[in-house]
Amino acid sequence: MALEFGAHNIRANAIAPGLFRSEITSGLMQKDWLKNVAEKTVPLRTWGTSDPALTSLVRYLIHDSSGYVSGNVFIVDAGATLPGIPLFSRL
Repeated sequence: MALEFGAHNIRANAIAPGLFRSEITSGLMQKDWLKNVAEKTVPLRTWGTSDPALTSLVRYLIHDSSGYVSGNVFIVDAGATLPGIPLFSRL
């Protein structure tokens, strides 16, 4: 998309969120097994909230200061998907 729309001065970026606390995930976040997984596999040892983790990024991407940013995927997951981390070997 960035290649196609860039010629028209349209920026294309994506946000790939991890698991966040929200109304939809509130029941899931109370599960002990999920807390155990987070403590052992997520480098920051926590789950995010949409504000400020996602909203700050969205504000940046729509602001003129990100005018040179296009064609990126921003992963916001407390480091859960870092390459090379053996996720299941520590469970």
